[in-house]
Amino acid sequence: MSSLLNFILNVIAIAVAFWAVVTLVPGISITPDTTGNFIAIAVVFILINAVVTPVLRFFGAPLTCLTLGLFALVINGAVLFIVSWALRTLDLGIGYLHIESWWAAIFGAIILSIVSGVVNFFTSPLRVVP
Repeated sequence: MSSLLNFILNVIAIAVAFWAVVTLVPGISITPDTTGNFIAIAVVFILINAVVTPVLRFFGAPLTCLTLGLFALVINGAVLFIVSWALRTLDLGIGYLHIESWWAAIFGAIILSIVSGVVNFFTSPLRVVP
């Protein structure tokens, strides 16, 4: 039960962060723009982030060390592109994430991490440690 609550809080944090990304970054949009789509895209993002990001970080570790951590921003932007591609390819009927350029993806990843970190900070008293 505690892990379900933590998952729900993560989904809420990522959905709020996606709302901030769509609002602040001009090259990123979600269509149609409904609350349910933000939540569904947040679930897809969490699943892809859990599977793909560790692999990309493993193979990108030399470049991340060489660039003193800046390549991690490119990896996070690539994860956003992968989520966008997966939503278009699978056509789950939950909406689409449109990203116009790499810069939009990188800025979106920065905003996504900052906002989700702030929301997670405020929801941390609600989280249950197993």
